[in-house]
Formats: sequence, structure tokens, C-alpha cells
Amino acid sequence: MPYIQTSTLMLFNVLAFLAPVGLALLAIGAASEERAAQVATTALVALAAAVIGYFACGFAFQFGGAAFVSHMPGLQSLTAEWSPLDLEWGLGWGMIGLRGFFLSAEAYNADAYLLFISQLAAVTTAVLVTLLALCNHVRRMRLLALGLLISGFVYPLFGNWVWGGGWLSNLGLNLGLGHGFVDIAGSGAIYLLGTLVALSVFFVVKPRRATEAGPARLPPIHFPLLMVLGALLAVVGWPGLVLGNPLISEQVVAPLVVVNLMLAAAGGALAVSIYSWFVTGQPDALATGRGTVAGLVAASAACAFVPAWAALLIGAASGLLMLLGSYAVEQVLRLDDASGSAAVFGLPGIWGVLAVAIFADGHWGAGWNGVGVQEYLGIAGQGISGLSLAGGYQPAGASQLHAQLVGLGALFIAALLVPGLIVRSIVWIGSMARRAYAGRLEPSPAQTHQEDKDS
Repeated sequence: MPYIQTSTLMLFNVLAFLAPVGLALLAIGAASEERAAQVATTALVALAAAVIGYFACGFAFQFGGAAFVSHMPGLQSLTAEWSPLDLEWGLGWGMIGLRGFFLSAEAYNADAYLLFISQLAAVTTAVLVTLLALCNHVRRMRLLALGLLISGFVYPLFGNWVWGGGWLSNLGLNLGLGHGFVDIAGSGAIYLLGTLVALSVFFVVKPRRATEAGPARLPPIHFPLLMVLGALLAVVGWPGLVLGNPLISEQVVAPLVVVNLMLAAAGGALAVSIYSWFVTGQPDALATGRGTVAGLVAASAACAFVPAWAALLIGAASGLLMLLGSYAVEQVLRLDDASGSAAVFGLPGIWGVLAVAIFADGHWGAGWNGVGVQEYLGIAGQGISGLSLAGGYQPAGASQLHAQLVGLGALFIAALLVPGLIVRSIVWIGSMARRAYAGRLEPSPAQTHQEDKDS
């Protein structure tokens, strides 16, 4: 890869780290003075867990078959994409990669290191979303273990399915479902995934909020400067999550990505500001900041494939969905999530994944996931096609929507059920161990009888 292109990608990847930094500052700004230090420490724990877990095995699980989705010379030895349905390594129904552990052997080269770096901000964000939601209810060592589970297995597993040549990306080639599952910057694969893992743990530890008398109120803001700074840094860093990826750098139009993300952030902020202004008499700073991030989350899946007006609409709708999610988490489920992670990243993440199948107009994404390299539906250059097409393109029906729904179903299984089962098993084993230990400490009936005789 030319030096200039590598330097540009590295610049975008450094810029991308402003996104998790911004999310951390937004959470600290919403935390009470007693909890702010704990939230800040959790952000550092998330960074450490993300880097170590992804370095040890996450990269291998996600991109062990990167040779099948990239022509980069340094990735051509990463050819182990395991599938329970194929009789040989390769594309098709790939489930997980198996080469590149500890960035050694086949992954010990500049191209593999660049691909590794391009994922660090994303995997850090996925871990951060989960840990911020749980930091007030789970001990730090357990948070670290959970972060390692996400970065070392859960995120790479779903990331392989979407970006590493796995079965979701091949739904278009194998089953004719549009261009396969499309999520360019992780509305589902990063933000919804982190939220679902947090919810799976919430359902085990069951932290409940005290019911407040009177109507529901917007959460208070404790450090306004940090909150505003966090929202602005997230807006600046978000394009780097898309443009720093060497696997897609030649397939996306950078100005389109940046403009759409800015419009989505503005739409989310404006919708929430108007709502809070109408309800309370003045715009709420914390709700507006969260609405800004919700717009970015929702636009992440579709920012390279939709027109500008659609990006603005996606962002505005995500802001309102964030408010709905906040009410559901706090008043219906009564979960104690002071960081607001479940509300900010949950429903907006689902909406963002579905928005691809609604607003992708066929103008962008030709050849995505290997579908329609020469032509699609008889039209040369037709790209990802949702329900709202630009003029001159052939309708693809609901095929892209079906691919997105399959992807959401797989995500719920990978990020909600699997971590939930693991956490429940650990809790059960710990409970059994404590009971066994307590049983050893209690005297047996024979010992009690002998002690009575001796006395």
C-alpha cells in the first residue's frame, strides 16, 4: 500500500479515537460527583480490555480469513475462515477466523497491523458502551473480564460475520438477499452489540431504580462542560471509524460519509432540543448531547449509501427513539443505567440497521460484499438498493430488508443470549462453590452429637 495512503488511513484511525473519548466524557458529564471518578476509571479499563483482548485473539477470530475479502498483500496468508457447512476453508457460510493470534506468524506485517489499528477505536467503543452501563453495579475485576470477553470473542465473532467474510456478508451471494447484511460503521455491530451485552448482564444482576413519584423527568446534568465537549469530540471523531478502514477505503466516498454523519448528528440534536424545549420550557443540554450521539449511531450503518435528506431524517428519528428508549429503560424496565447507554445506543442502533434497507437509493455501494460488481438487477453501477430508490434504478423489493432482519436476529443471539448464558453459568458456579464451602464449615450431625456428649 502506498505510503501516502497508509499515512492518511492512520490519521483517520487516530481521529477515530475521539469517538470513544467523547462518549466517555458524555457519561462523566451525566454522572454525579460521587460516581464521576468511577466512570472515568471504567473508561480506562474499557480501553485496556479492548486492546488486550483484541490483540490476543479478537483480531484472529474476526479477520483470520481476511484474504477472501481483501487484496492487500500482507493479508493473503490469512486464509482460515472456518464454517460448519463448508468442506474446505473459504467463503460461503464462514463463522469465525482462525489465523493471526497475537498478531504473529501470518499477521506479522504492516498490512495486518494497519487493519488491527483500524478496529481498535471500534472495539474500544463496543466495550465502553457495555462497561459504562454496568460500572455502578459490577465490580471492576468482573468488568475487566467482561471487557475481555467482548473484545476477544463477542465483537470479533459478529464482526467476522459482517466484515471478515462471514456468512452475513454473503447473504446476497448465497441467498440473493440484496447485498448481504450491510452495516458499514457499526450501528448494530458496535453500538447495539454493546447495549445487548449490557442488557444480558442487567437481566442477571437486576439493578433496579427506585420508583419516583410524579411524572417522568429528564435526567440531571452534573458537569455540563464535559458533556458538551464529549458530544463535540464524538462528532469530530466519528467519520474516522468509517474512513480509516483499509478494507473499504477505496469503496466509499469520503465527502458523502462526512456530510451524512454531520446531518444525522444535527437532526438528532435538533429533534431532542425541540422536544425538551416543548416539555420543560427550555432545551435540555444532556438530552441534546445524547440526541447528537444517537443520530451518529443510527447513521453509522447507512452513511455511505443514502442521500443527504435521508441522513437528516435518520438522525432526527433516532433522537426521538433515544427519548423513547430512555423512558422504557428508566420507567418500564426500571434499570439503573445512569450513563444512558442502553437508551442512546439501543433503539437508534436497531433503527440504523433498518434504515439501510429503507433509504439506500441504489446510487452508492456497487459491488458491495461482492454483489453486482458489473451490474445489479440489469443496471450497471446500481448499488445497495432499499425501498426508496433514485431515478433510473431497478427496485430490489424487500430483499435488502430481509438481509438486515436476518442480521439483527443473529446479533441478538450473539450479543444477548451468548453473554447472558456465560454470565449466568459463572454466577451459578460461584453460587454452588459458596454453598459447598459453607457446607464444609458447618459441623456434621455426628460432630454435633459428639460435642454434646463431651460437654
